[in-house]
Amino acid sequence: IRPREGHGGDARCHEHVVMGSVLGKVTEELPRHDVVKKAASGFYEIRRYAPAVVAETSYATKKGMFEGDQGGSFMRLAKYIGVMAKPQNDTTTAISMTAPVLMSHAGGKAADTPVGPSEGSEGESTYKMAFFMPASRFSKASDAPNPTNPNVTIKDVPSRTLAVHTFSGNLRQALITDRGEELRRALEADGVEAKRGAEVMAAGYNPPWTPWFLKTNEVMLEVTGM
Repeated sequence: IRPREGHGGDARCHEHVVMGSVLGKVTEELPRHDVVKKAASGFYEIRRYAPAVVAETSYATKKGMFEGDQGGSFMRLAKYIGVMAKPQNDTTTAISMTAPVLMSHAGGKAADTPVGPSEGSEGESTYKMAFFMPASRFSKASDAPNPTNPNVTIKDVPSRTLAVHTFSGNLRQALITDRGEELRRALEADGVEAKRGAEVMAAGYNPPWTPWFLKTNEVMLEVTGM
């Protein structure tokens, strides 16, 4: 965590941000969206997200989304925006960290609708990780500085409507699978149709040191007809 922009690196601000992250408080800029509907059960809500810009990278593993090269992928994106280091982009521009970090199977377009795991060598599956670029600064991909790491790409994500279930805990493949299946069942029971071919995406809002019971996580699924 680095000092937030606009505070000149003030130590007290830095301490405040770190303490907030330990307590699970999400202070980062979020992608712009409107809540269209809240389920009567309270299990999910429907959000309409505005177009966004993401920095994205991918990794292949046999171990699943959360036990593979997740840490290496995170650091590639963190270095691009300049977390605790010189930004690895062509203008060395520091970019504020946002939330959430979005993870999905590869196969879709950018952080758009993933359609399934891409099989790599010897049974490996490929996954994607994305940071949202601050919408307050970047309205399209061409506005963002170019990465110097060829394994990081900047992409536009179109507007989309997502069903979102929020929960706490440490992100693990089994947990995401269970919550994703529960979300699908809840949507089916309410007559909400998932977009054809859409798969569940996982979103994490907190750093690793936040206690598991204070973490904010989400599973997201693109829907139609809303």
